[in-house]
Amino acid sequence: MLDKITGLLRIPEGATELRVAKRQQRLRAVGVGILVPTLLVFVYYALLARPEFETEMKVTVQGLEQQSPDLLTGIGLPSITQSSNDGLVIVDFIQSRELVRRLVDSYGFDLAYGQRSFDPFARVAPSAPLESKTDFWLGQSAANYDTTSNVITIAVRAFTPEESLRLAEGVLAETESVVNSLNSRVQNEAVRVAEEELAGRREEYNEARRRVIAARANRATTIEAESQQQIGLVGGIESQLAQARVERATAIAQFRPDSPQIRALDEQIASLERERDRAQAEIRGGPGIGEAQRDVSAQTALLDYEFAQQAYYAAIQARQGAVNTREGERRYLVAFVPPRLAEVSNYWGRFTNVFAVAVAAALFMAVAMLGYSVIKDHMQ
Repeated sequence: MLDKITGLLRIPEGATELRVAKRQQRLRAVGVGILVPTLLVFVYYALLARPEFETEMKVTVQGLEQQSPDLLTGIGLPSITQSSNDGLVIVDFIQSRELVRRLVDSYGFDLAYGQRSFDPFARVAPSAPLESKTDFWLGQSAANYDTTSNVITIAVRAFTPEESLRLAEGVLAETESVVNSLNSRVQNEAVRVAEEELAGRREEYNEARRRVIAARANRATTIEAESQQQIGLVGGIESQLAQARVERATAIAQFRPDSPQIRALDEQIASLERERDRAQAEIRGGPGIGEAQRDVSAQTALLDYEFAQQAYYAAIQARQGAVNTREGERRYLVAFVPPRLAEVSNYWGRFTNVFAVAVAAALFMAVAMLGYSVIKDHMQ
Protein backbone atom coordinates (compact mmCIF):
# COMPACT_ATOMS: atom_id res chain seq x y z
CA MET A 1 0.00 0.00 0.00
CA LEU A 2 2.79 2.38 0.86
CA ASP A 3 4.52 1.55 -2.39
CA LYS A 4 1.40 2.48 -4.34
CA ILE A 5 1.14 5.89 -2.61
CA THR A 6 4.83 6.57 -3.19
CA GLY A 7 4.39 5.68 -6.85
CA LEU A 8 1.58 8.14 -7.24
CA LEU A 9 3.60 11.01 -5.73
CA ARG A 10 6.74 10.26 -7.70
CA ILE A 11 7.37 12.75 -10.56
CA PRO A 12 8.09 10.94 -13.79
CA GLU A 13 11.53 11.31 -15.28
CA GLY A 14 11.79 14.28 -17.68
CA ALA A 15 8.65 16.03 -16.37
CA THR A 16 10.65 18.61 -14.38
CA GLU A 17 12.86 19.40 -17.34
CA LEU A 18 9.77 19.81 -19.54
CA ARG A 19 8.13 22.30 -17.17
CA VAL A 20 11.37 24.26 -16.87
CA ALA A 21 11.72 24.39 -20.64
CA LYS A 22 8.13 25.60 -21.07
CA ARG A 23 8.62 28.24 -18.37
CA GLN A 24 11.78 29.48 -20.08
CA GLN A 25 9.99 29.55 -23.40
CA ARG A 26 7.21 31.68 -21.92
CA LEU A 27 9.73 34.02 -20.31
CA ARG A 28 11.53 34.43 -23.63
CA ALA A 29 8.23 35.23 -25.37
CA VAL A 30 7.37 37.77 -22.70
CA GLY A 31 10.85 39.29 -22.91
CA VAL A 32 10.65 39.59 -26.68
CA GLY A 33 7.12 41.06 -26.47
CA ILE A 34 8.34 43.76 -24.08
CA LEU A 35 11.83 44.37 -25.43
CA VAL A 36 11.02 44.69 -29.14
CA PRO A 37 8.44 47.54 -28.93
CA THR A 38 10.50 49.27 -26.25
CA LEU A 39 13.62 49.09 -28.40
CA LEU A 40 11.74 50.31 -31.47
CA VAL A 41 10.37 53.31 -29.59
CA PHE A 42 13.84 54.06 -28.16
CA VAL A 43 15.41 53.99 -31.64
CA TYR A 44 12.61 56.19 -33.00
CA TYR A 45 13.08 58.87 -30.33
CA ALA A 46 16.87 58.66 -30.39
CA LEU A 47 17.46 58.70 -34.14
CA LEU A 48 14.33 59.56 -36.15
CA ALA A 49 12.04 61.84 -34.17
CA ARG A 50 12.78 65.54 -34.55
CA PRO A 51 13.11 67.47 -31.28
CA GLU A 52 10.38 70.04 -30.70
CA PHE A 53 10.53 73.52 -29.16
CA GLU A 54 7.49 74.76 -27.29
CA THR A 55 6.40 78.40 -26.99
CA GLU A 56 3.88 79.08 -24.23
CA MET A 57 1.79 82.16 -23.56
CA LYS A 58 -1.00 83.10 -21.17
CA VAL A 59 -3.79 85.45 -22.16
CA THR A 60 -7.03 86.74 -20.70
CA VAL A 61 -10.03 88.66 -21.98
CA GLN A 62 -10.78 92.00 -20.35
CA GLY A 63 -12.98 95.02 -20.98
CA LEU A 64 -12.85 98.68 -20.06
CA GLU A 65 -15.47 98.10 -17.37
CA GLN A 66 -14.64 95.41 -14.82
CA GLN A 67 -17.48 93.05 -13.98
CA SER A 68 -18.49 92.82 -10.32
CA PRO A 69 -18.14 89.36 -8.77
CA ASP A 70 -21.33 87.33 -8.48
CA LEU A 71 -22.50 84.91 -5.81
CA LEU A 72 -21.10 81.77 -7.46
CA THR A 73 -17.67 83.35 -7.88
CA GLY A 74 -17.73 84.43 -4.23
CA ILE A 75 -18.07 80.82 -3.04
CA GLY A 76 -15.45 79.50 -5.44
CA LEU A 77 -17.70 78.14 -8.20
CA PRO A 78 -17.26 79.22 -11.84
CA SER A 79 -20.22 80.97 -13.41
CA ILE A 80 -21.21 81.61 -17.01
CA THR A 81 -20.28 85.21 -17.88
CA GLN A 82 -19.42 87.14 -21.02
CA SER A 83 -15.71 86.66 -20.29
CA SER A 84 -16.09 82.90 -19.87
CA ASN A 85 -17.99 82.71 -23.16
CA ASP A 86 -15.18 84.65 -24.84
CA GLY A 87 -12.62 82.23 -23.38
CA LEU A 88 -14.46 79.22 -24.77
CA VAL A 89 -14.72 80.94 -28.15
CA ILE A 90 -10.94 81.51 -28.15
CA VAL A 91 -10.21 77.85 -27.39
CA ASP A 92 -12.52 76.72 -30.19
CA PHE A 93 -10.97 79.22 -32.59
CA ILE A 94 -7.42 78.02 -31.83
CA GLN A 95 -8.50 74.47 -32.72
CA SER A 96 -10.41 75.50 -35.86
CA ARG A 97 -9.65 75.21 -39.55
CA GLU A 98 -10.02 78.96 -39.92
CA LEU A 99 -6.98 79.62 -37.76
CA VAL A 100 -4.97 77.00 -39.66
CA ARG A 101 -5.95 78.67 -42.93
CA ARG A 102 -4.71 82.03 -41.64
CA LEU A 103 -1.47 80.48 -40.39
CA VAL A 104 -0.93 78.89 -43.81
CA ASP A 105 -1.59 82.18 -45.61
CA SER A 106 0.35 84.60 -43.40
CA TYR A 107 2.62 82.90 -40.87
CA GLY A 108 4.56 80.15 -42.66
CA PHE A 109 2.65 77.06 -41.50
CA ASP A 110 3.89 75.00 -44.46
CA LEU A 111 7.45 76.20 -43.95
CA ALA A 112 7.40 75.05 -40.33
CA TYR A 113 5.70 71.68 -40.77
CA GLY A 114 6.09 70.85 -44.47
CA GLN A 115 9.84 70.20 -44.68
CA ARG A 116 10.94 66.67 -45.56
CA SER A 117 12.22 64.53 -42.71
CA PHE A 118 13.08 60.93 -41.80
CA ASP A 119 10.35 61.17 -39.17
CA PRO A 120 7.08 60.20 -40.90
CA PHE A 121 5.02 61.73 -38.07
CA ALA A 122 6.73 65.14 -38.12
CA ARG A 123 5.50 66.44 -41.45
CA VAL A 124 2.33 67.41 -43.24
CA ALA A 125 2.68 68.01 -46.96
CA PRO A 126 2.08 71.58 -48.18
CA SER A 127 -0.31 70.14 -50.77
CA ALA A 128 -2.33 68.30 -48.12
CA PRO A 129 -5.97 69.37 -47.63
CA LEU A 130 -6.84 71.83 -44.90
CA GLU A 131 -8.49 69.08 -42.86
CA SER A 132 -5.22 67.12 -42.67
CA LYS A 133 -3.31 70.23 -41.68
CA THR A 134 -5.88 70.92 -38.96
CA ASP A 135 -5.47 67.39 -37.55
CA PHE A 136 -1.69 67.88 -37.54
CA TRP A 137 -2.08 71.28 -35.87
CA LEU A 138 -4.15 69.76 -33.05
CA GLY A 139 -1.15 67.57 -32.23
CA GLN A 140 1.24 70.54 -32.27
CA SER A 141 -0.81 72.96 -30.18
CA ALA A 142 -2.76 73.06 -26.95
CA ALA A 143 -5.25 75.55 -25.50
CA ASN A 144 -6.57 75.24 -21.95
CA TYR A 145 -9.10 77.60 -20.39
CA ASP A 146 -9.36 78.09 -16.61
CA THR A 147 -12.90 79.25 -15.90
CA THR A 148 -12.02 80.30 -12.35
CA SER A 149 -9.16 82.67 -13.17
CA ASN A 150 -10.30 83.43 -16.74
CA VAL A 151 -6.82 82.57 -18.02
CA ILE A 152 -6.17 80.82 -21.33
CA THR A 153 -2.87 78.93 -21.64
CA ILE A 154 -1.73 78.41 -25.24
CA ALA A 155 1.24 76.23 -26.27
CA VAL A 156 2.67 75.89 -29.78
CA ARG A 157 5.31 73.31 -30.71
CA ALA A 158 7.56 73.40 -33.77
CA PHE A 159 10.93 72.01 -34.79
CA THR A 160 12.94 75.22 -34.40
CA PRO A 161 12.61 77.99 -31.80
CA GLU A 162 12.06 80.64 -34.47
CA GLU A 163 9.22 78.74 -36.15
CA SER A 164 7.55 78.05 -32.82
CA LEU A 165 7.73 81.74 -31.88
CA ARG A 166 6.47 82.89 -35.28
CA LEU A 167 3.46 80.60 -35.18
CA ALA A 168 2.70 81.55 -31.57
CA GLU A 169 2.76 85.24 -32.47
CA GLY A 170 0.45 84.47 -35.39
CA VAL A 171 -1.98 82.68 -33.08
CA LEU A 172 -1.89 85.66 -30.69
CA ALA A 173 -2.47 88.22 -33.46
CA GLU A 174 -5.35 86.32 -35.09
CA THR A 175 -6.96 85.53 -31.74
CA GLU A 176 -6.77 89.19 -30.75
CA SER A 177 -8.45 90.13 -34.03
CA VAL A 178 -11.29 87.69 -33.34
CA VAL A 179 -11.79 88.92 -29.77
CA ASN A 180 -11.83 92.57 -30.81
CA SER A 181 -14.51 91.83 -33.39
CA LEU A 182 -16.81 89.98 -30.98
CA ASN A 183 -20.17 91.77 -30.76
CA SER A 184 -18.72 94.71 -32.71
CA ARG A 185 -21.35 94.42 -35.43
CA VAL A 186 -24.24 94.83 -33.00
CA GLN A 187 -22.51 97.64 -31.11
CA ASN A 188 -21.52 99.52 -34.27
CA GLU A 189 -25.07 99.19 -35.58
CA ALA A 190 -26.41 100.82 -32.42
CA VAL A 191 -23.97 103.72 -32.83
CA ARG A 192 -24.89 104.07 -36.51
CA VAL A 193 -28.60 104.31 -35.71
CA ALA A 194 -27.86 106.88 -33.00
CA GLU A 195 -25.80 108.94 -35.44
CA GLU A 196 -28.59 108.85 -38.04
CA GLU A 197 -31.05 109.99 -35.38
CA LEU A 198 -28.66 112.78 -34.38
CA ALA A 199 -28.33 113.94 -38.00
CA GLY A 200 -32.12 114.08 -38.40
CA ARG A 201 -32.59 115.97 -35.14
CA ARG A 202 -29.82 118.41 -36.10
CA GLU A 203 -31.57 119.19 -39.37
CA GLU A 204 -34.88 119.76 -37.58
CA TYR A 205 -33.09 121.95 -35.05
CA ASN A 206 -31.43 124.04 -37.75
CA GLU A 207 -34.73 124.46 -39.60
CA ALA A 208 -36.52 125.57 -36.41
CA ARG A 209 -33.65 127.90 -35.66
CA ARG A 210 -33.92 129.51 -39.07
CA ARG A 211 -37.67 129.97 -38.63
CA VAL A 212 -37.30 131.60 -35.22
CA ILE A 213 -34.61 133.93 -36.56
CA ALA A 214 -36.89 134.96 -39.39
CA ALA A 215 -39.86 135.37 -37.04
CA ARG A 216 -38.19 137.52 -34.39
CA ALA A 217 -36.74 140.89 -35.14
CA ASN A 218 -35.71 141.28 -31.53
CA ARG A 219 -32.58 139.21 -31.56
CA ALA A 220 -31.77 139.62 -27.90
CA THR A 221 -34.49 137.30 -26.58
CA THR A 222 -33.58 134.52 -28.99
CA ILE A 223 -29.86 134.87 -28.37
CA GLU A 224 -30.29 134.81 -24.62
CA ALA A 225 -32.47 131.68 -24.57
CA GLU A 226 -30.34 129.86 -27.11
CA SER A 227 -27.06 130.85 -25.53
CA GLN A 228 -28.12 129.69 -22.09
CA GLN A 229 -29.12 126.28 -23.35
CA GLN A 230 -26.05 125.89 -25.53
CA ILE A 231 -23.80 126.98 -22.68
CA GLY A 232 -25.47 124.29 -20.59
CA LEU A 233 -24.76 121.79 -23.38
CA VAL A 234 -21.10 122.84 -23.50
CA GLY A 235 -20.90 122.48 -19.73
CA GLY A 236 -22.30 118.94 -19.88
CA ILE A 237 -19.86 117.99 -22.64
CA GLU A 238 -16.97 119.47 -20.65
CA SER A 239 -18.03 117.35 -17.65
CA GLN A 240 -18.00 114.17 -19.75
CA LEU A 241 -14.69 115.21 -21.29
CA ALA A 242 -13.09 115.69 -17.88
CA GLN A 243 -14.34 112.28 -16.75
CA ALA A 244 -12.98 110.63 -19.91
CA ARG A 245 -9.59 112.25 -19.37
CA VAL A 246 -9.51 110.98 -15.80
CA GLU A 247 -10.33 107.46 -17.03
CA ARG A 248 -7.52 107.69 -19.58
CA ALA A 249 -5.05 108.85 -16.93
CA THR A 250 -6.05 105.88 -14.79
CA ALA A 251 -5.84 103.41 -17.68
CA ILE A 252 -2.43 104.63 -18.88
CA ALA A 253 -0.92 103.27 -15.67
CA GLN A 254 -2.11 99.76 -16.58
CA PHE A 255 -1.88 99.59 -20.38
CA ARG A 256 0.58 100.66 -23.05
CA PRO A 257 -0.06 103.96 -24.88
CA ASP A 258 -0.69 102.05 -28.14
CA SER A 259 -2.97 99.44 -26.59
CA PRO A 260 -6.59 99.06 -27.80
CA GLN A 261 -7.90 100.30 -24.42
CA ILE A 262 -6.04 103.61 -24.65
CA ARG A 263 -6.98 104.05 -28.31
CA ALA A 264 -10.64 103.60 -27.44
CA LEU A 265 -10.45 106.25 -24.74
CA ASP A 266 -8.63 108.61 -27.13
CA GLU A 267 -11.43 108.17 -29.68
CA GLN A 268 -14.02 108.96 -27.01
CA ILE A 269 -12.14 112.11 -25.94
CA ALA A 270 -11.78 113.25 -29.56
CA SER A 271 -15.50 112.74 -30.17
CA LEU A 272 -16.41 114.83 -27.12
CA GLU A 273 -14.01 117.58 -28.15
CA ARG A 274 -15.61 117.77 -31.62
CA GLU A 275 -19.09 118.09 -30.11
CA ARG A 276 -17.85 120.81 -27.73
CA ASP A 277 -16.17 122.79 -30.53
CA ARG A 278 -19.30 122.57 -32.67
CA ALA A 279 -21.51 123.87 -29.84
CA GLN A 280 -19.07 126.71 -29.08
CA ALA A 281 -18.98 127.69 -32.74
CA GLU A 282 -22.77 127.92 -32.81
CA ILE A 283 -22.75 130.12 -29.69
CA ARG A 284 -20.18 132.48 -31.19
CA GLY A 285 -21.96 132.64 -34.54
CA GLY A 286 -25.32 133.76 -33.15
CA PRO A 287 -28.64 133.58 -34.99
CA GLY A 288 -28.38 136.79 -37.05
CA ILE A 289 -31.19 139.29 -37.74
CA GLY A 290 -34.35 138.30 -39.60
CA GLU A 291 -37.36 140.32 -40.60
CA ALA A 292 -40.04 141.15 -38.02
CA GLN A 293 -43.27 139.25 -38.00
CA ARG A 294 -46.32 139.20 -35.79
CA ASP A 295 -45.81 138.30 -32.14
CA VAL A 296 -48.00 135.15 -32.30
CA SER A 297 -45.99 133.72 -35.16
CA ALA A 298 -42.78 134.59 -33.36
CA GLN A 299 -43.89 132.84 -30.18
CA THR A 300 -44.99 129.76 -32.13
CA ALA A 301 -41.66 129.61 -33.98
CA LEU A 302 -39.79 130.05 -30.70
CA LEU A 303 -41.77 127.20 -29.10
CA ASP A 304 -41.03 124.91 -32.04
CA TYR A 305 -37.41 125.90 -31.80
CA GLU A 306 -37.22 125.01 -28.11
CA PHE A 307 -38.79 121.59 -28.77
CA ALA A 308 -36.38 120.92 -31.63
CA GLN A 309 -33.48 122.05 -29.51
CA GLN A 310 -34.38 119.67 -26.66
CA ALA A 311 -34.79 116.81 -29.10
CA TYR A 312 -31.42 117.65 -30.66
CA TYR A 313 -29.62 117.71 -27.32
CA ALA A 314 -31.32 114.45 -26.31
CA ALA A 315 -30.08 112.88 -29.57
CA ILE A 316 -26.55 114.08 -28.76
CA GLN A 317 -26.70 112.41 -25.34
CA ALA A 318 -28.18 109.22 -26.84
CA ARG A 319 -25.41 109.05 -29.41
CA GLN A 320 -22.75 109.58 -26.76
CA GLY A 321 -24.41 106.94 -24.59
CA ALA A 322 -24.29 104.46 -27.49
CA VAL A 323 -20.58 105.21 -28.01
CA ASN A 324 -19.86 104.77 -24.29
CA THR A 325 -21.79 101.50 -24.23
CA ARG A 326 -19.88 100.23 -27.24
CA GLU A 327 -16.53 101.07 -25.72
CA GLY A 328 -17.52 99.74 -22.29
CA GLU A 329 -18.71 96.38 -23.63
CA ARG A 330 -15.78 95.90 -26.00
CA ARG A 331 -13.46 93.02 -25.10
CA TYR A 332 -9.68 93.02 -25.43
CA LEU A 333 -7.21 90.17 -25.44
CA VAL A 334 -4.38 90.83 -22.96
CA ALA A 335 -1.25 88.65 -23.14
CA PHE A 336 0.18 89.00 -19.65
CA VAL A 337 2.67 86.20 -20.44
CA PRO A 338 3.72 86.97 -24.04
CA PRO A 339 5.37 84.36 -26.29
CA ARG A 340 9.13 84.08 -25.93
CA LEU A 341 11.83 82.29 -27.90
CA ALA A 342 12.19 78.72 -26.61
CA GLU A 343 15.69 77.73 -25.48
CA VAL A 344 15.39 74.00 -24.67
CA SER A 345 13.84 71.24 -26.78
CA ASN A 346 11.99 68.18 -25.55
CA TYR A 347 14.66 65.74 -26.84
CA TRP A 348 15.50 64.23 -23.46
CA GLY A 349 12.11 64.65 -21.83
CA ARG A 350 10.30 62.47 -24.37
CA PHE A 351 12.39 59.41 -23.45
CA THR A 352 9.99 58.97 -20.55
CA ASN A 353 7.63 57.65 -23.21
CA VAL A 354 9.98 54.69 -23.61
CA PHE A 355 9.24 53.60 -20.04
CA ALA A 356 5.54 54.11 -20.65
CA VAL A 357 5.72 51.84 -23.71
CA ALA A 358 7.63 49.20 -21.69
CA VAL A 359 4.97 49.22 -18.98
CA ALA A 360 2.17 49.05 -21.53
CA ALA A 361 3.89 46.16 -23.33
CA ALA A 362 4.35 44.30 -20.04
CA LEU A 363 0.68 44.69 -19.20
CA PHE A 364 -0.31 43.56 -22.66
CA MET A 365 1.91 40.46 -22.45
CA ALA A 366 0.56 39.66 -19.00
CA VAL A 367 -3.02 39.81 -20.27
CA ALA A 368 -2.07 37.78 -23.34
CA MET A 369 -0.39 35.05 -21.29
CA LEU A 370 -3.34 34.92 -18.91
CA GLY A 371 -5.74 34.59 -21.79
CA TYR A 372 -3.58 31.89 -23.34
CA SER A 373 -3.57 29.90 -20.09
CA VAL A 374 -7.35 30.16 -19.72
CA ILE A 375 -7.95 29.04 -23.29
CA LYS A 376 -5.49 26.17 -22.91
CA ASP A 377 -7.13 24.96 -19.68
CA HIS A 378 -10.57 25.00 -21.34
CA MET A 379 -9.28 23.08 -24.34
CA GLN A 380 -7.81 20.38 -22.10
